[in-house]
Amino acid sequence: MTPPVVPEQEEAGSIDSSGRIKVKLSPLGKELSLTSQQAQKQERDKDIDDSSLPDGIKDILKRIRDLKEQIQQKLMELQRIQASDKGSEAEKMQELERVQGELTSLNGALSSAHAMLNKIMDDIKLDGDSRMDVAGLLMK
Repeated sequence: MTPPVVPEQEEAGSIDSSGRIKVKLSPLGKELSLTSQQAQKQERDKDIDDSSLPDGIKDILKRIRDLKEQIQQKLMELQRIQASDKGSEAEKMQELERVQGELTSLNGALSSAHAMLNKIMDDIKLDGDSRMDVAGLLMK
């Protein structure tokens, strides 16, 4: 059930033609949202930052976490598309192919990041304890 369209709302652009409500954030709202996202990311990566690993390895570990998050989001998007009954089958297939292509790219980037991490650990001759720390951080 869609809410009734009030002329003032339609003119302001808060309800689109299909009756869905749209929200527009002010510049301050966008800034606060970004600040919140950055704070969440810093909290998520606190264990990496607190480790005694070299900065280059810390950066790659953070990148790997970012890629894993993006992959999870794309997998959820695939599930939503598959469960959706909106649009034609052709549109649905096109959307599925687009998301699958993005997933392929993200998985390739994740593989590259893992390879780079292994190369750096070998190049700097990272000791066994530090390698265990890296493995532990990768598991989170």
